[in-house]
Amino acid sequence: MLAEAVGAEGGPPPWFNPGQAAHDIVEMYEALPYGWLVATSIISVLAGLAFLVWGFRLYRWLVVVMFVIIGIAAGIEASAYFEFSQTIGIVAGAVVLGVLAWPLHRVGWGMVGGIVFALVLAGFAAYVGIEGRLELILIAVVAFVAGAAVTLLLMKPLIIVITSLVGASSLTQGTVALTLLWPSVGATVVRVMETRPYVLAIVTLVLAAVGSAMQVLDTSSKKKKKKRSDDDE
Repeated sequence: MLAEAVGAEGGPPPWFNPGQAAHDIVEMYEALPYGWLVATSIISVLAGLAFLVWGFRLYRWLVVVMFVIIGIAAGIEASAYFEFSQTIGIVAGAVVLGVLAWPLHRVGWGMVGGIVFALVLAGFAAYVGIEGRLELILIAVVAFVAGAAVTLLLMKPLIIVITSLVGASSLTQGTVALTLLWPSVGATVVRVMETRPYVLAIVTLVLAAVGSAMQVLDTSSKKKKKKRSDDDE
């Protein structure tokens, strides 16, 4: 099975391992009931297309979604710590952070960039053998500050690249999920992913590159139109 085709012990960590990622995606979708599989795959494809082509215009929504997820996680932790209803914690966390993320989208975007940098660098540091808790916290804090600064300084190109990657990933995963609705097609797709685990990663990166190019053209044409309207006035 796909799990056996994915790396042996001592291989790269999951975030560097397309085979493990492909296995996790298939396993996640196969566990869903039929109705949820249909709904999830269609939403994933449509959302992926939207972010792939119009990511720069929709990035505020991406920030809101990320903060809603963070709010849900924070609500679960808070409800467990303070011993109140988990449902209330989830709703309160999602609503509060989701509402704040919209007007403070620049701050939110910087924080998202900082969190991503911190997670990646702290994870990589742990992987290469840095185990001290203080050292990992310091790496995460420095990475967060640096990531937030870089994200805000390079806001437009990073928004285009990240939304393209998010869109391409959602589109490919949704497409894989759709193939599982037809066992004969799904079996072929899974077999390809078993024998060539890098195919999914390559397709995602190619789509992300195309999406980035389309967004650059879209934003540059939008700028030209704005300049023309200003000149006419």
